[in-house]
Amino acid sequence: LFLHNPPSGTPCPQVQNYVPTATLPPEDSQRHRLRDHVLLSASDIKKGRVATYLAEQRVPCCPTKRKLKPDRPGEGSVRTLAEVRTLVAEAAAGGAGKKTAFDPEAPMLGWYSFFVMGKPLLLDAARAFQRAPHVRASATAVARSLFGGEPYLAVHLRREATQLGCSKGSPSVLCPLNGSEWTIDTAAVESHIRRAAAAAAVTHVYIATIWPPQHRKYDGELPRLLQGVSGAASLSDGAAMSRALRASGAAGAASKGMTRYLQSLIEQELCATATAFLGSSRSTWTGNIQLQREAAGLGLTTFFGKGP
Repeated sequence: LFLHNPPSGTPCPQVQNYVPTATLPPEDSQRHRLRDHVLLSASDIKKGRVATYLAEQRVPCCPTKRKLKPDRPGEGSVRTLAEVRTLVAEAAAGGAGKKTAFDPEAPMLGWYSFFVMGKPLLLDAARAFQRAPHVRASATAVARSLFGGEPYLAVHLRREATQLGCSKGSPSVLCPLNGSEWTIDTAAVESHIRRAAAAAAVTHVYIATIWPPQHRKYDGELPRLLQGVSGAASLSDGAAMSRALRASGAAGAASKGMTRYLQSLIEQELCATATAFLGSSRSTWTGNIQLQREAAGLGLTTFFGKGP
């Protein structure tokens, strides 16, 4: 569990502007000495990564962390706020000095734990979620600069160097192994992007990917896609995104201090608000975008290797 504990001893309302939160009732806070603590998320994400997330969102507060192993056999997901409060209470009951083992398969609540969280509650959380103002302003500035405010297809092309996304007979863009039984090659990716753009009736395409690539075989892929797909553009190169934001002069945009993580947040916003979205199956990055788009009622979401 990640518990938000403001250094000043007073609640930090900024957090609630950027992530779904839940608080303990006053009586529980008193009983477990968790006064002014806010539940940020419950997952196996490291404390340092949460601190990085808050810093990139420009929230001036620092997370604390407690570990727990809920004694709730047979339960597969968290579905209600009451269950969230129960998890918080169980963590608090362990005491600050008591060490408990963390079970990564235990029920969890949080933006990144959508695989084990009940779908109705998850969609409610997604409807309340929004990225920080400077992230949204940056995405708006990029879309206006590249496409003049016109509709566009957003593409998330996730290429990996490891074989974790490989399953023979179920080809995926995540798999770096050669052969149509393993992967979806660049030619097929290009063809699918063209079909998705035509289905969405748009003439602009934004491609979000990891750049530079994690695997040498993909060194020439993004340049080929940008040349071969009409109306395609990408600012997955962080330096290029910084230059574009500076040139835009947009108020509130993140024109300096660009990090890989901040760049990823901006591209997430571009994908989440696009007219149509083409994602990479088995990618949690794509999964978050799909979730946000579904919660917002935005259709036209497809995946590489799966129609149109």
